[in-house]
Amino acid sequence: MADVETAEKPVLTFDDKDYVIDSLSDTAKYFVTQLQDLAQQEAQAKARLDQVTVAQKGFQDLLREELNKPEEEEVDPDSPVTVED
Repeated sequence: MADVETAEKPVLTFDDKDYVIDSLSDTAKYFVTQLQDLAQQEAQAKARLDQVTVAQKGFQDLLREELNKPEEEEVDPDSPVTVED
């Protein structure tokens, strides 16, 4: 059964031990805050990596499609255009 003192207060479980956050030193609270921030950054980095991976695959697919098109005569953009009557 939960201790009455810890039942309503936020508790940190670390290395299989429970700590009432209000009872931690300011330094320990700072470390907890840093770890929470790092966990958020990790989640954001993973999401960003997923986005980059999907975008990269998309561009690979587009390149594959472009390279597999039947060859057409390339037009030199600097060459003069001739119009036949």
